[in-house]
Amino acid sequence: MPVDKFHPLTDELLESMRDEVNDFFAIHDKIPTSIEYEEKVLEIARKFAAGLISRGSDKLPKDRNAKKKS
Repeated sequence: MPVDKFHPLTDELLESMRDEVNDFFAIHDKIPTSIEYEEKVLEIARKFAAGLISRGSDKLPKDRNAKKKS
């Protein structure tokens, strides 16, 4: 797949999450309960989602529910 098909922010976002995932894999076998394991995974997922939203927020569509000015 040609590299030019990727959005320029893709690599930036994935690189920023690489450390988070590596840290998780360094400790994942030491997490004592399944609940804590799931919480760690969800924490990483939330950070990824937050990064995705914040990096793409400059081109968000307008809110269709906003008050219309007359």
